[in-house]
Amino acid sequence: MTRVLVLCVVLLAADAVAGKRAWTGSAACGACHPKELAAWQSTPHANTRARFEGRPQAACLACHGTGDAPAGAAIAVEVGCEACHGAGAAYSPDDVMRDRPVALALGMTDLSQPKQRAELCNGCHERRTKSAPFDPETNPHKIAGKK
Repeated sequence: MTRVLVLCVVLLAADAVAGKRAWTGSAACGACHPKELAAWQSTPHANTRARFEGRPQAACLACHGTGDAPAGAAIAVEVGCEACHGAGAAYSPDDVMRDRPVALALGMTDLSQPKQRAELCNGCHERRTKSAPFDPETNPHKIAGKK
């Protein structure tokens, strides 16, 4: 009962501070997850901007950006942390991130299983791409020494 009450308070407080669509940016994620950020920086997702000469159209940013494109603004021309894990302002505080059920309730996308990764990633990767086919069984940004 206490856990349910705490979850309710956290959910109400988080909405007052940051909504589920409030973006922080990959650099903010990397402050607590430096190995993950470094691994991501070596992927095509991090280097999406290089594919475009100028500012891409909103339709392109649905797959090649992070944010609300094409319906709204993109915060970055990159497939950043939040493009996959969800806008992080509500769930990014350290005490919230350490409580997975609360972080998920506040908008963090659960990508722990291949089926979940396939559902999310296939939205863009089922289209014809120049890169290798998407494999939901593999980690998209492997960290040395970590599965």
